[in-house]
Amino acid sequence: MTSPTGCILIDTRSVGARLPRQLAMVEALPSRHRFELVVIDDTRDPRLPDIVRRFGAHLVSQPRAPLGHRLNAAIGRCGGEVLIFPAFGNATPAEELWRQAARVSAQEVDVITLPAVSRGVLDRLLVRLWGPSGGDGVCLARHWFERIGGCDDTLDRSALADLLERLRACGARIEGTHPLEKA
Repeated sequence: MTSPTGCILIDTRSVGARLPRQLAMVEALPSRHRFELVVIDDTRDPRLPDIVRRFGAHLVSQPRAPLGHRLNAAIGRCGGEVLIFPAFGNATPAEELWRQAARVSAQEVDVITLPAVSRGVLDRLLVRLWGPSGGDGVCLARHWFERIGGCDDTLDRSALADLLERLRACGARIEGTHPLEKA
């Protein structure tokens, strides 16, 4: 498979205290895989610049806004033909992320959902209190993201689920187990 040029976007508000673990997971990718790692922040946490620098990522500061807006703004600042949004609580191994991105890059599929693997007690409690978070992450071809106009700027927790719905409606080839497929 060809090595994709991609951008992995991790939102600090979505991953919270898991940020160092998410960054460590992606840092495990060998440099030959050519990924840009972008951390999106609207928390203004003073510890973040040091954490992000330690993992060789780029910090994109945003004003407080819904997730859809934060993702759209960050994508405008990164390159790559493949965009990856790991899920909240995602524990997909780095090599698996690379394999899925390579499949998207090779145009075998347009979009692959990345299941939210970790469903600990806190995750299950939050789902009971607030409903599903839109859960799954997404790996997709950038041209599809641009074709449908990106994420809905007004959506927060459901921004990625909405993105998947619109991609499906436009005929994108989607692979994976997204909650919409279970209905």
